[in-house]
Amino acid sequence: MRRQVASGGDRPKLRSLTMTSKGQVTISAKARKTLGLDQGDTLIEMVVGNCIVLLPQNQILADTARKAQEAIKLAGVSAEEIIAEAEKLKAEKLSQRYPGL
Repeated sequence: MRRQVASGGDRPKLRSLTMTSKGQVTISAKARKTLGLDQGDTLIEMVVGNCIVLLPQNQILADTARKAQEAIKLAGVSAEEIIAEAEKLKAEKLSQRYPGL
């Protein structure tokens, strides 16, 4: 089970990392545990100004899914309506690509 990082009053902890000749760095065990990172997890790299920001991919996907669910709920659209519209668009694309089928 992944842990969520508390926001707000937590002060960032700075730590120096050394990059190897292959461009690899080691993330501390404490940071990995705090973020619930395991061997093989994927991180998203983002360059912001002169900084490199690493974000856990699973966190990004979970946040995106949550925001999508909230937007769908606010729009008053059901999952069935979304599926039906997707099927309709798929059928339209197929008929455009393969006329006469």
